[in-house]
Amino acid sequence: MSRRRLVWLALAGGLLLLAGGFYFDRAQLVVVDAKMNRVLLRTPVRVGDRFTLSYLHSVAKSRVSGTFEVTREYTIGVKETAFGSFGPGLPDVRVGDDYEVKGGVIRLKNLSQMLPELSFFVHPYTEHRLEIAGRTLDLSRALEAGARVSITVRPPITHWGRRAAHSMTSQGADGAPRRAATGGSP
Repeated sequence: MSRRRLVWLALAGGLLLLAGGFYFDRAQLVVVDAKMNRVLLRTPVRVGDRFTLSYLHSVAKSRVSGTFEVTREYTIGVKETAFGSFGPGLPDVRVGDDYEVKGGVIRLKNLSQMLPELSFFVHPYTEHRLEIAGRTLDLSRALEAGARVSITVRPPITHWGRRAAHSMTSQGADGAPRRAATGGSP
C-alpha cells in the first residue's frame, strides 16, 4: 500500500472517530464554582445515575444528605433526604410521607421533585461533600468561604452538534446550563 493512501486512510479514520465522539456524546454532571466560573468536576452520567450531596447543618449541627438522580429530561431529581434532627430549612415529615427513622437518622424517601440546578453556598464549617461514582469532592475544602456552587446536568449531543432538548435556558462556555440561583444549602 502506498504511503499516500495510508495518510488518506489515517485522516479518514480520524475524522470518523471525531464525528462519532460528537454523535455519541454522553450527558455530564457539571459542578461549577459560580463566582469564578470555574469547572470543579465534569463527569459522564447516564439517566438513572445517582449522586449524593451532604453537609453539616449550621443550626442543627447534624449531617444532612440528599440523594439525587439524573432524569430523562437531564434535570436533577430529588430522591431522598436524610437528617439527624429537625431544623431551619429541613423538611417536616407529614402523614403519608414515605420515611423511616433508624439509628438516629430520619430518612425521607421516594421524593419526586425535579430541579434544573442545585445551587448553594459553601463554608468550611458546612463540610459540603459531593459523592458520585465512588468519588468524593470536598467542596468546602476546595473553595473559599462563601463561594456559590452550581450543579447541573449537561445533556448529550444527539446528532449534528445539537444537545438533547430539556429545560435549559442558556449555556455558559463550559457547556453547563445557566439558571437563577436557588439560595442557601439544599
